[in-house]
Amino acid sequence: MGNGRRCQHQLYEVTMFHSILLASDGSAAAERACAITASLASSYSASVFIIHAFHKPPNILAEPNYNEQMNERRAAAYNLVDDVANRLKQQGVSNVTNAVIEGHASDVILNVIGTHHPDLLIIGARGMSPWRGLVMGSVSLAVTQRATCPVLVVK
Repeated sequence: MGNGRRCQHQLYEVTMFHSILLASDGSAAAERACAITASLASSYSASVFIIHAFHKPPNILAEPNYNEQMNERRAAAYNLVDDVANRLKQQGVSNVTNAVIEGHASDVILNVIGTHHPDLLIIGARGMSPWRGLVMGSVSLAVTQRATCPVLVVK
């Protein structure tokens, strides 16, 4: 340097992501989100928490139909998150946990963000048309607008 001072460089290990939340619904976009999650988690040695939200069957169903439907939905949800967890582990992600939570997807995701404080949420977008998204509601849009952590939306 021109003024005679010596410039000292220090190396800092920067880890952007310690924990990643992956919201999966089993869609094609969620599958692509899983692949990106595996890549990021492996690169940063991050833990991954997989969640899936499911709705209760309508209350109009009488017993035993209600319980049968509830058990089928819950079993399908656990199979989905277990499958995603196994794929992440096969791709080198060592710290993977998962949960199945009853409720509307955007509410479930936002509640998990509030309690687990992930460094990043990764979610797939189904790519609905703007009109259909307005009528049915887009989970990825609702979460992106209200999340307190960075959100990576995968199409």
